[in-house]
Amino acid sequence: MDELRGREAGDWPLEPALGVLRARLGADLEAVMAVVGTLNQTQADWRPAPERWSVGEVLHHLVLSNRSFALVVAKLVERGRREGLTARPDGRRSWPRLRGIADVGASGPVKNPERVTPTHGLPVEQLRSELAESHRAVAVQIPDLVGLDLATLRFPHPLGFELNLYQWTDIMGAHERRHLHQIETLVTADGFPPANS
Repeated sequence: MDELRGREAGDWPLEPALGVLRARLGADLEAVMAVVGTLNQTQADWRPAPERWSVGEVLHHLVLSNRSFALVVAKLVERGRREGLTARPDGRRSWPRLRGIADVGASGPVKNPERVTPTHGLPVEQLRSELAESHRAVAVQIPDLVGLDLATLRFPHPLGFELNLYQWTDIMGAHERRHLHQIETLVTADGFPPANS
């Protein structure tokens, strides 16, 4: 672990499993931005029903969630460095994406924690910018995972299960994919405002 303290983990070459993770997370954000990149404020604020979220609310929820994920990843990295939890030579370096998070069909609707409940009517340009920024706050930490024991570093999720450091990093993309499905459903729904509205 002295090696990790002696130089920033971000300076290390990125191991293959973490390179794959970084590329996958980049593709997740690109997929969301491809759908929401041209939406105007009227479209972002439109709700299919009073109790349903708008696209803007979905984006705000993603921003709030990504910020939470970034904090957890930072805490786990800090703990790993502090406690000297280095990767074992035969240690696992990647895990499959959590299907229940990424696939709406696998788990159905989920009651989100209050701290990630969105606000309606925020400026859509601000939401797009904050989504990219909050996503980046997790993605820039991927090099910090190099050399750490990803399986041992664990933290509970508010929905009642525990994730390791790799999974806490990857959950951001899985969560974005889950809500991408929700956004795609909204923008193709009857009554969704036209682009010139």
